[in-house]
Amino acid sequence: MNQGNQKKRDIMLAVLLFILLGGVFIAFRLLAFKDDASMAYVYYGTSSDPIVTIAFTEQQIIRHYDQDTPASYEKDYPIIDEDNQTITILGDYMIDGIRQDVVIKYDFAKKSVQIIEEQSPNHICSREGESTGWPLICLPNRVRVEFVNDQGDFTV
Repeated sequence: MNQGNQKKRDIMLAVLLFILLGGVFIAFRLLAFKDDASMAYVYYGTSSDPIVTIAFTEQQIIRHYDQDTPASYEKDYPIIDEDNQTITILGDYMIDGIRQDVVIKYDFAKKSVQIIEEQSPNHICSREGESTGWPLICLPNRVRVEFVNDQGDFTV
């Protein structure tokens, strides 16, 4: 086989592999979350207990505990703003020695959650988009959101 044909074959195999992997990824994203989430748990740090539960079915927010914050902070976290449908958690990422806020927006009608504001390198957390089942993870701030269905099973 000459080098020209081998090069074409290698390119075709790479393109086919890319298309196959892309199709699997899209199918997983679209089909993996057929069960509607009934709740979303918002976790902070390494705790196995959620700091806040978003109960989509009951359309309520359940605050489980307050974050430990230094005395110099004027607010108690998490901050739950039901008018704007947001939850603000104090993240671990620091700028000039000040811990930064992570703002999570929820939508009862869509049963969705989105990190809409945070400070971290490259703003990866807020670029994850709106989710109805895919976990949202914000490592620099140590915040994560996980979804469960009516049976209490995680949606992933």
